[in-house]
Amino acid sequence: MSDRADDERLVALEALAERDPRAAYDLGLRYFRGDGVRQDSYKALTWMRSAAERGHLEAQKALGRFYLTGLEEMGPDPREAEKWLSITASRGDKEARTLLAEANAARRSEEAEWKWRQHWRAVFHDYWYRRYTYLGYWRDGYWYYR
Repeated sequence: MSDRADDERLVALEALAERDPRAAYDLGLRYFRGDGVRQDSYKALTWMRSAAERGHLEAQKALGRFYLTGLEEMGPDPREAEKWLSITASRGDKEARTLLAEANAARRSEEAEWKWRQHWRAVFHDYWYRRYTYLGYWRDGYWYYR
C-alpha cells in the first residue's frame, strides 16, 4: 500500500476513534506496536486512555498493565495501575484480578521504599555535610592540599 493510502487509513481511523472507543483501543495498540504507524508510546497511552475512560474493558485492562509494568520511557505507576485494574476486576475480569494483586504489592513496596528513602535521606545528607571534609583550601589565589 502507498504512503498516501496509509495516511488516509490513519486519518479515517483517528476520526472514528474520536467517536468509538473500540477504534481508540485499536489505534492505541497500533501506536504501541508500530503497526502501520510510527511507534509512539505517548500516542498509544493517549488513545488507550481515551478508550478506557469511555468504558472499554480491554482498554481499561491494557491501561492498567501499561501503568503496572511501565511503557517505554515511562516508569511504572502502581497507584494508577490499581485504579484501572480495580475497575476492570469489578467488571468480572479474572486476569485483571491477578494483575490487581500485583499492583497492590507493587504499591506497598513503593511506599515502603519511599519511607525508607525519606528516613535515610536526612542521615545521608548529614553524613555528606558533616563527616567528609575538604582536602584542599584556597589561599592567596591558589589551591593548597595537605
